[in-house]
Amino acid sequence: MTRDELDALKDQIYVLHCALHDVQTDLASPHQTKESLLEMLGWLMQAAEPIAAASLTPAIRP
Repeated sequence: MTRDELDALKDQIYVLHCALHDVQTDLASPHQTKESLLEMLGWLMQAAEPIAAASLTPAIRP
């Protein structure tokens, strides 16, 4: 993994952290609708997909 790839992964993890925090805050509200829950799930999935798709193989250096 190159330094740029690591930096990008850190950025993606931060986005996921923010999405998780937002959803936790939103879930504290007593009135959730099906639509709001689907929106929260979509936000979490959107934030998680780049991390799940990231190549975590080590960079080969000469």
